[in-house]
Amino acid sequence: MDKTGDDRGYLELSRSPIRFEPVSKVTNVFFDDTSKEVLSVRGGGTLGVVVRGVGRDHTFRMEDRGTISSLKFSPDHSVLSVQRSKNSVELLSYSDGEVGPGIVQECRSKSASLLGFIWTNKDDLVLVTDHGIEFYQQVMKERLSVRHVRSYSLVCSWFVWSTECGLLLLCVGATPTTTTLQPFTFKPGQSNKLSKFEVEVSGSGGANSPGITLGERDVYVGSVYSQVSVCILKHPATPTVAATLDVYTQNKDGAFKRTHICRLELTGRFAINIIDSLIIVHHQASKTSLLFDIQLGSEVSNGVTSVYPITVPRSVQPFSLVEADAVPSASSQPISVPCELYAPTWVVFQPDIVIDARLGCMWHLQLRLDCLAEAVEDKSQLVDCLLRRKQAKPLVLSVVRQVVESGQLASLGQIFDKINLAYRQHLDSILQSQMGESVSSPTPSSSGVGSERRGVVIEQAEMYSSVLAPLMEEAEKYESENQDQADRTGERPNKLSSRMVVGVVIEYTRSLGGVGVTVQHFLHQLVINALVRARQFYQLHQLLQYHVLADSKPLACLLLSLVGVYSAGQQLSLDMLRRLNTAHDEIIEVLLSQHQVTPALRYARSVGLAESVSARKFLEAAMMSHNLQVFYSTFTFFALRNTKLRGSPAFAKGEHCDTYVEHYKKHFGDIPDYSSQQL
Repeated sequence: MDKTGDDRGYLELSRSPIRFEPVSKVTNVFFDDTSKEVLSVRGGGTLGVVVRGVGRDHTFRMEDRGTISSLKFSPDHSVLSVQRSKNSVELLSYSDGEVGPGIVQECRSKSASLLGFIWTNKDDLVLVTDHGIEFYQQVMKERLSVRHVRSYSLVCSWFVWSTECGLLLLCVGATPTTTTLQPFTFKPGQSNKLSKFEVEVSGSGGANSPGITLGERDVYVGSVYSQVSVCILKHPATPTVAATLDVYTQNKDGAFKRTHICRLELTGRFAINIIDSLIIVHHQASKTSLLFDIQLGSEVSNGVTSVYPITVPRSVQPFSLVEADAVPSASSQPISVPCELYAPTWVVFQPDIVIDARLGCMWHLQLRLDCLAEAVEDKSQLVDCLLRRKQAKPLVLSVVRQVVESGQLASLGQIFDKINLAYRQHLDSILQSQMGESVSSPTPSSSGVGSERRGVVIEQAEMYSSVLAPLMEEAEKYESENQDQADRTGERPNKLSSRMVVGVVIEYTRSLGGVGVTVQHFLHQLVINALVRARQFYQLHQLLQYHVLADSKPLACLLLSLVGVYSAGQQLSLDMLRRLNTAHDEIIEVLLSQHQVTPALRYARSVGLAESVSARKFLEAAMMSHNLQVFYSTFTFFALRNTKLRGSPAFAKGEHCDTYVEHYKKHFGDIPDYSSQQL
């Protein structure tokens, strides 16, 4: 079992690396960037080829026909492709560990030199030569054969391919200060030549010396916030000037433009991974890694944004590896050996792969966002960064709680605004989907990279249950336990208070309203209950009077339920219901429950409900008031209504008013004829 140390690095190697036979005199190792597998070839293949990958391990043998310079599978593992010469590729059928017959595909130009080949699809093969590219497609599976689809004639010195983005970059020209790159994209059976673009290769110290050129190891392609991005390492001409990383982003038209400059503030040898839209720059000399979030850049010059590391550089977390042939000690503890981090034998591949061919290990690099959160002092910037990460919701909620508990409330408003802006954008995307509108992506991509990226969305219920309600409970518990001490000394302990939490909740609701999101009633309920328990009625009255707590039916009902301890709540709730102008029934019910029958009738008439309200409810409330004058006027009102509607003062059987008719007759005699009177 592999072990990791306890350092607080922002990155760690996967705990269970994929182990393979290291490079030796008899073993060559190849990485298949399409399947993300390592192929160890012993004795040219005659001694066996071992394939290691996530969820796929298999072995096979093949004939030794010469030195292998490249070895890859087609994406569906039906074809094994081998490059042994400078002008051809062998395509061999493959099934269940058996290598079958195949064909040799030569470059169409006899004078061309093959730089490499890529599988862009399970049936599509591209040969990259110094004369351009040749696009082929399989036409028969049973009997392996391919047909030429298209060629592009270009002078090419090297290339970079990204499986994740479906992008092929060719170096088609160079000057002392610039390099020209030609991009291609691919779909099944199709190729697309995009506009070429120039990248600067001179550092900020001036034009490059003749010895400094751009190579494929300085170019990295990946998806950054759902946009295809090309990262170019710019090494300075003088060692006193720091290197930079230029980011070229594909726009809606498919063209690439420089949009960001990552300030590395270091020189030397670098390697790049792009994980969860964070650009991670490894520096070999210092054995540290820098993390860049291009969305945090603020300095803009000529349309290009300067980006600085999120926080100070740190090393990948130390890792110890159990040796494959280690003999357990007497204590039965496995023998492990610390791995050299940032070793010269490290090679990185996108998006998150690190390979050490000398050790025979392939790791997946993983973010440790909790350690990053500890290191970033600016919590507003930290939340801004975490909201864009895919699995950071618990951490965002934890950071908010820590900010409140520490009393550093100055940045809390900004933090809530960032959280709720992301929440509002999420709600808008749902609305667009429900309306049948497609949620447009920022840039087109044949590989699906441009599909909508989902970050962290924190809904009101999650903020309530994970942060606000627990904080309120903790504050009230602490205040209750320390009340005696406060009464004796007259001093309040410097600790989280319910009053402060109320302020936090109000700030959160302000932020929600600022982005146009309706505040859920349980947030207002949290504030009101806390103020009532603390008997801070004046503060509650102020919040209601100035509409800090927005009007709603649930809020009005809550105020009514608190009439026993907060008598002003009754009138405040009625005023709120009137302002809503959609709660007529509730207002009438409230008035009747308080035996205010005549005001309830007046209100019903004022809002046009006089002909539809239930006579039985009013008559019951009038009789329960034990006021004969109120009962008489109420009964007369409904008798007049009956006469107007049906020509008779009698109540319909379905109204169940017989009890009240008898009560009227007992005290006032027969019901008069109201035909000549008006309601």
